[in-house]
Amino acid sequence: MEIKNDKKVVITGKRICLAAGILSGICGIFWLTRALFYDDTDLPAILSSIAIALFLTIYAQKR
Repeated sequence: MEIKNDKKVVITGKRICLAAGILSGICGIFWLTRALFYDDTDLPAILSSIAIALFLTIYAQKR
């Protein structure tokens, strides 16, 4: 997937996957710090955010 502007590639699927992976990683870190400091453990949110972040960043690097 590419978005072009006058034959110049502006956005690629790799950049979208990388940005989504970084945002998901930030969410995972948020849930992890919330579990550590506020004793509000939401294990499915922590695990899913970190797993999706790892998957998307590795997938973006391989493409």
